[in-house]
Amino acid sequence: MLKKLKQIQALNALAKKRSVGMQRKLMLYWVSMILVIFAAVIFLLSVTGIFSRDDKQFHEVVEVHLINTKDRLEGHLENLTAQSLNLSKELSREIEETLMQEGISMEDVNDDPELLFRIQEAVYPFVRTTLQTADCNGAYAILNATTNTNLDGSNHSRSGIHLRYSNLSAGQPVTPTVVYFRGIPDIARQKNIELHNRWNLEFDIDQIPGCGELLKTSLNRPAEGYFWSTRIDLKNTWESTMLLCVPIVGSDGTIYGVCGVEIGALYFQFSYPNTEGQFGSAVSVLAPIKDNRLLLSKGLIGNVSGTYLDASEDLLIHQGYYYNEYNASDEQYIGLHQIISISNKEVNDTTWVVAILMPQENYIIYTASIRQTWIIFAMILFLILLAFSFFLARKFVKPIILSLKRFQQGEITEQSIYSGISEVDELAEFLNARARNQRLEQGELPPNIADLFDQFIERKNSLTEAERNILRYYIDGYEIADIPELAFISMSTVRKHNRNIYDKLGVTSRDELMLYIDLLRRCDRIQELI
Repeated sequence: MLKKLKQIQALNALAKKRSVGMQRKLMLYWVSMILVIFAAVIFLLSVTGIFSRDDKQFHEVVEVHLINTKDRLEGHLENLTAQSLNLSKELSREIEETLMQEGISMEDVNDDPELLFRIQEAVYPFVRTTLQTADCNGAYAILNATTNTNLDGSNHSRSGIHLRYSNLSAGQPVTPTVVYFRGIPDIARQKNIELHNRWNLEFDIDQIPGCGELLKTSLNRPAEGYFWSTRIDLKNTWESTMLLCVPIVGSDGTIYGVCGVEIGALYFQFSYPNTEGQFGSAVSVLAPIKDNRLLLSKGLIGNVSGTYLDASEDLLIHQGYYYNEYNASDEQYIGLHQIISISNKEVNDTTWVVAILMPQENYIIYTASIRQTWIIFAMILFLILLAFSFFLARKFVKPIILSLKRFQQGEITEQSIYSGISEVDELAEFLNARARNQRLEQGELPPNIADLFDQFIERKNSLTEAERNILRYYIDGYEIADIPELAFISMSTVRKHNRNIYDKLGVTSRDELMLYIDLLRRCDRIQELI
């Protein structure tokens, strides 16, 4: 392990010693800055809620839907409760009047089929009226008496009438077809009503949670103890329903029975259709909640088209910030719920809620498309910034590299080394001056002086033979007074040759001519002039 660390340290030291190109290093700086800016933008978008906007919008949509559904359901159930309380009042008066005429108590009605027939005949119109006027699919009245107390199961068998609608459909939730589900069949024949294919003479109150206890309760008035049952399966049928149980209370507090209405699972589906929206199909649910579970198996579910919601499952609830997750065994749903009070006396301390549920899969598909758009936008923005960083790095480094290349190749004019960056130009000027001084020390001429000498030497070709001889005497160091004797010519002829030499070589005096000669001698180019 220690050996590995030493190897890594050695590699790190070697990497530090190696030089990195200016463009690469500048590119790294630009990319780092862009990544910081990009991260800052993403952070600001997150803080401002851009990425959670879908969750917030979902919350707002579901919350509005939940409030509307709860208001509608509360109004629906309150109306049914009011009509059932009125039914209890009417039935109490009729039963009490019948018992007074006979001079008996409710217990004496047991084992008396004729009296039970008369009582059922008396309560039938009120049950039928309630069914026809209430927003439900059934109405019933259970008497706290049975036809034969000697039969097995008589302790939970009770006489009564149960009328229900059949042939329910989405287009017309309530149809005029009434069937006789429970009660003495003579009344059905008398009223010309068809018996249900699963008709039974009496109710099994054990099938109605809380009904048996309600019949044993002492109350002063019906409003003190009514409740909605959890969803129950109707015996020997495929149907399930919830029953509103209202006690039928006599003037002396005697419980004559239980009455109310029913809302079947199918009826609830037709009454509360699903809503299709941008996030998927929303389902309305009325169900009890217990131990952080939504008990669908005990409640009613609206239309489930477009979902896989199973009415027999219970959903585990995970509370969230914008919405809750409701997990089944195979499927996950999201939504919101609120507590609703539907009973005066809850059975087993049941807490009811109204919930709006949507398949999580549909929401994920919707949000994925939105987030994919954001990701594509972010990637395009990042690529644009990255390309911009390459452009800036190249634009910044290119003139520097060109200047250095020209300097290396000897193209060291002031204009060629200019990069537009003051620090680099100062360095180039310093290096250029230093190189120029070195060349001068080595006997090299600056490019402009060399050109000037080249032109001077080139112009000497225009001199005549006599003028070149005079020039040679000057090169050899003779004065003008020595020329006539050396060249065997007069002084006037020498002066004439001097004027021609000055004009042709582009000088104005003998001193300037001698300066050129001296400089050419210093540069070892005097032979070119000769």
